[in-house]
Amino acid sequence: MKTRVFLDANVLFSASLGGEVWSAIWGAAEAGGYQLVSSPYAVVEAQENLERKRPPALRELSRLLRSVTLVAEAEAADWTRTLLPEKDVPILAAAVAAGCGVLLSGDLRHFGPLMNRDDLPLTVMTPAVFIRSFRPEN
Repeated sequence: MKTRVFLDANVLFSASLGGEVWSAIWGAAEAGGYQLVSSPYAVVEAQENLERKRPPALRELSRLLRSVTLVAEAEAADWTRTLLPEKDVPILAAAVAAGCGVLLSGDLRHFGPLMNRDDLPLTVMTPAVFIRSFRPEN
């Protein structure tokens, strides 16, 4: 089974602006290396931020989302509420409920403390670290 990789809102936002890391992440997913996943909550946050800051990039977000599986929002477990601010809890909850092996976020302030931990049901990492280190399961 392919690893499911959950995309935080800031990842969707940044990917919509383009760049090598994003091309590599989407390219490897399209080649079958893993499955890109996100939630409506993350998509709406990315859309709202793009509308405010970079409206022309909304078209690119729509194109990128064709390669992303949207999963249902999930009820947050109590332990998730102790790790993150309330606005970020739905991201972690959806990623865990969807069975994702990886959660990608560029939010080092909030998700940074969850990186390099082995006591979580998934691995939290930045997109740059992911693309340099991830090896698809065979």
